[in-house]
Amino acid sequence: MSKITKEKIIGIDIGGTKMRGVLWNGKKVLKTLQIDTPKNLADFKTAFSNVVHFLGKEEKIAVGMAGIVEKSILVKSPNIPYIKNVDFFALDSFNIKKLDNDARCFARAEYKTGGAKGVKSVFFITLGTGVGRALGKNNKILKIKKLEYPEVWESEYQKIKDSKNNEKLIKYLAVKIKNLTTCYQSELIVIGGGLLKRKKFFKELKKEINIPIKRSAFSKNGVAIGAAMLICENRGRPKIF
Repeated sequence: MSKITKEKIIGIDIGGTKMRGVLWNGKKVLKTLQIDTPKNLADFKTAFSNVVHFLGKEEKIAVGMAGIVEKSILVKSPNIPYIKNVDFFALDSFNIKKLDNDARCFARAEYKTGGAKGVKSVFFITLGTGVGRALGKNNKILKIKKLEYPEVWESEYQKIKDSKNNEKLIKYLAVKIKNLTTCYQSELIVIGGGLLKRKKFFKELKKEINIPIKRSAFSKNGVAIGAAMLICENRGRPKIF
């Protein structure tokens, strides 16, 4: 279990429609802020700054974001096209220490202290603007580059999602999710993301999938908390994974 630390951390989840930040002390969320994700890079930097200043501008920052990550650089984000080859560590006046793919951040939080704790092989999915995927095995989150890229069927998912036809979307996702978990030989699925706010969506999806499935234990804070956990791994204490 992570210990409370005097040093607080800002974890920021940057999604296609929402940017959510948390101030976290190693055990609990102390403060949160969520705003809409801007439509251009200049406004993005301003919005990011507003989130950081609200949560505590002197704190260390970790970021989780959909897309292809190479160390400090977000090479490409499928849902925020204006962010391309951006070095987050070099962003002006920000104390950013860690960057990771958002689905891996989500998985990190869930695998350590959420509903997936103790399970040998877990497939993690976030359902929002896009479909985030990550794999946990033997208490580690695996870095699988293929999962940083969108699935070939993601654009079809978005069309069905935007049509608001929940029944059609549930049946569509059930097939795709079962294929993914079979491919990666997972014992459990953990699902999070904004789509779960739809009435009875998770309940009906669970009925369609014949392997164990759980809802995120951290709700909308999961990605941001998982990002913050990355900084905890470098404090000289035992690593989280």
